Amino acid sequence: MPGTKSPAAAFLSACLVFIFLPLHASPWQKTDHGLRVQVGDAEVELAVATPTAFCLSISYDGKSSPLPSIFLFKSVPPQCQIVESAPWVGIKTGFGELDVNPQDTTWTLKNAQGTVLIPASPLGKPATVPTLNNVTVPGIDLPIDWISGTPLQVYGCGNDAPALQQTKANTHLGNGIAVIPYYWTPNGYSILAVTENDNQPASWTGAADSSSITWHYPGKTADLYLMPAPSLYDAVRAYGQLTGLPPVPPRWSFGYLQSRWGWEDRAYIEDALHEFISRKIPVDAFIYDFEWYTTHPDYEVPAQGEPNFVDFGWNPKLFPQPSKQIESYLAQGLHFVAIRKPRIGNTATLDFLRQNGWLLDTPSGTIYQTRDLKFSVPALRVWYADQSRDLLKNNIFGWWNDEGEGAYNTYYYWNEAELQAFAWNKPDRRLWTINRAFTPGLQRLGAASWTGDIEASWASLAKAPTDLLNWSLAGMPYGACDIGGYYNETTPELLTRWMEAGVFFPIMRAHSERKMKPHFPWLFGHDAEVAIKKAIELRYRLIPYYYSLAYEAHETGTPLMRPLVMEFPDDPKVANLSDQWLMGRGLMAAPILQQANQRSVYLPADTWYRLNSSTPLPGSQTLNVTAALDEIPVYVRAGTILPLGPVVQNTNQMPGGPLELQIYPGHDASFVFVQDDGLTTTYLRGNFRRTIFTWNDAAKKLSWTIEGRYDGRRCFRKMEATLMDAGKGSGKVILNAALDSSGSVSFARRGK
Repeated sequence: MPGTKSPAAAFLSACLVFIFLPLHASPWQKTDHGLRVQVGDAEVELAVATPTAFCLSISYDGKSSPLPSIFLFKSVPPQCQIVESAPWVGIKTGFGELDVNPQDTTWTLKNAQGTVLIPASPLGKPATVPTLNNVTVPGIDLPIDWISGTPLQVYGCGNDAPALQQTKANTHLGNGIAVIPYYWTPNGYSILAVTENDNQPASWTGAADSSSITWHYPGKTADLYLMPAPSLYDAVRAYGQLTGLPPVPPRWSFGYLQSRWGWEDRAYIEDALHEFISRKIPVDAFIYDFEWYTTHPDYEVPAQGEPNFVDFGWNPKLFPQPSKQIESYLAQGLHFVAIRKPRIGNTATLDFLRQNGWLLDTPSGTIYQTRDLKFSVPALRVWYADQSRDLLKNNIFGWWNDEGEGAYNTYYYWNEAELQAFAWNKPDRRLWTINRAFTPGLQRLGAASWTGDIEASWASLAKAPTDLLNWSLAGMPYGACDIGGYYNETTPELLTRWMEAGVFFPIMRAHSERKMKPHFPWLFGHDAEVAIKKAIELRYRLIPYYYSLAYEAHETGTPLMRPLVMEFPDDPKVANLSDQWLMGRGLMAAPILQQANQRSVYLPADTWYRLNSSTPLPGSQTLNVTAALDEIPVYVRAGTILPLGPVVQNTNQMPGGPLELQIYPGHDASFVFVQDDGLTTTYLRGNFRRTIFTWNDAAKKLSWTIEGRYDGRRCFRKMEATLMDAGKGSGKVILNAALDSSGSVSFARRGK
């Protein structure tokens, strides 16, 4: 038959096709930062995302990777090497290796040493998955197999969990609940999940037999960011590189912040300020609720609004002369922070917003949520920032963003609008906001968060550190709670113990509902006032230490408030411990969190000291501790350099005297003490001073070097170095030194 090949010729042709096919039809394609490969109906991409993170992307609709997301901070990824070991193909960097097997549709993750962190796991497949609002939609299920024999342990998924170790992802967005599609596991890696729509984040569930975790992605494309991280320190640093590092907050925000719903009038405000000052109770900010800008709350305002409702103005009952008043309060060291709601109440303004399509569609929400702003619209953010111009002229130092749970991305875009307003009106001023929840990436805008409207109860106090530690591990280094509780009346004992715990929270803020007694210390009796004043004074002494830790967070992503498992990962007794915690590496708080003056305190393996004591305590033991109402069990780890400032009425009075440098011996030590003007963004351009203290334990010698150009009035010029050494008579040796230049002092052979 014409054109028909002989059997031999056909066989030869087939062999040639088999031989040359790989040269012309490679199963994978190289991309800018990795490779792309077709696996069944899915397009799979392996890419390097940051210097510490890979991205595994699985798409069933051909969308390009990576998906755009507000969670992510733009980073320049390193180069990678394509590696092949048929049927596997993958990418390799200095921090690990990510491989895929197109034949059996599995993938795996290894660390830099080649150790398998995630065993061969199935690639995702289409499924029906739950959304944030518990509605099922088409999506992708992506399983992650667990290393055989290891427990299914994860950290860092946000809060609303009873412990540090979490067993499921949050799927409910609400009052004080942070839903974070992220976790770290002691298996040596962390994960951030990104979906097609940031408003519908991924969630996960663990298998009943602890053999796997399955991520549930709404949509047809799933991005999984994978960070080899052997420790929690490595995890928070990698997460910071991926989602953005937090700026340094203004110094005043580390002081005591008095919040309240129910400031009655101008006289009420000024009387409260007078009481703080006359009683010598330090305070740095009053935080105002509805009453600062409107005469009545907007909860009952109808969907169409009220013709005379004021959204961007001042309530003359409290602020008849806002500029003059706020300047007067600032001269007394008091900063102004004001609540904002994500909605509008004025009828004409609402008509304008609806015409532009700038309101959220929230038919299932409350009546007031029908007036919520759609902050994801860029033009709306510009409009909102413009409405804030006149307000910011009156020295507003920060915003309190409340009830922004109408959309998952509200707080992020809301902060972007406020950042824009600050850039227009106060271009060198650091933005500070406190928000009722957070999302990945919000920390890089200058945001803090608080855990929402909680009850005044011992149970709420006991839960607060767990929530804040979970937030620390989930990327929010500046967490707070309503000290004393928001709902119901608190008691003198409960408020006092909560204030004492708050000394060791990243943000120390008391708050209460308008029908409750204000959480002013002098309203709860003499003993409570004395104890609370003592606690707040300790807070102010610790500000030089906390502020330096804020620079560490800014540079590395490491939170200020840390669970003990970060420092002692091999100690099973601290794996789930959250009623005592570290600030930095060496200061351990163990406040009273129950209605008693006793508690047990676990000292991990090392040598410890009570704060301000020179008596060493051996670790690997549990102490039964008694603490009077004005006492807080606080411990310092051997090998700690602790900078303390004098007690001042407010941070405007800092430094206020010499820096006290407490040295707790037992190991060599170092600490980076940082100073700047405390308010502006000029530190980003190098306007700060870094003093690097080092302690040689064998030689009993303290040395320091100074770097940086800041030389303003906030600088400590003198230092009193205190060696907490039980072998030296009274146990303390004090040396004075100047801090204007590098130097050293020796404690060897010196007495008291």
